[in-house]
Amino acid sequence: MDGIDHRRHRRQSVTLAVVVTPSGAKPVTAVIDLSEGGTCLDWSLRDDISVGTPVHLCFLLEGEQVIEIDGRVVRVSAGHAGIEFLPAQQDIVRQLLAEARSDL
Repeated sequence: MDGIDHRRHRRQSVTLAVVVTPSGAKPVTAVIDLSEGGTCLDWSLRDDISVGTPVHLCFLLEGEQVIEIDGRVVRVSAGHAGIEFLPAQQDIVRQLLAEARSDL
């Protein structure tokens, strides 16, 4: 690796919880970072969840607000999962990013 981040979207560290369906042993897990393209979750995956698995994410915000986004697993390593948001959800993703910033 060359140490250069080649991502299209800047990542933002956040303090959020998310419910993932299908999920592993812990239905609620922590969000490590977030961008317009996807998210990294602190998550130990079940054996039957691998790269390419579709997931439904329910981000839990302050005031009992929930934002739901669909994605797919694109990376799995050492208790983390990289999730890519599916296209055509940009307005919802931007709302999530704005809400996550206001919760910090």
